[in-house]
Amino acid sequence: MAIRLEKAFGVSMETLMRMQNSYDVAEAHKRESQIKASRYVPHGEDPGVLRS
Repeated sequence: MAIRLEKAFGVSMETLMRMQNSYDVAEAHKRESQIKASRYVPHGEDPGVLRS
């Protein structure tokens, strides 16, 4: 689809994909409170210790 839009309107496919990605991230942030997840802690590691 992005290639068709690129050909039709002269906007680069890369720009269109970046715009779509930005939109997707913004929409995910809007629903952030509805997303339930807990921190993954590998077996045997202390969950209180942050690794860099």
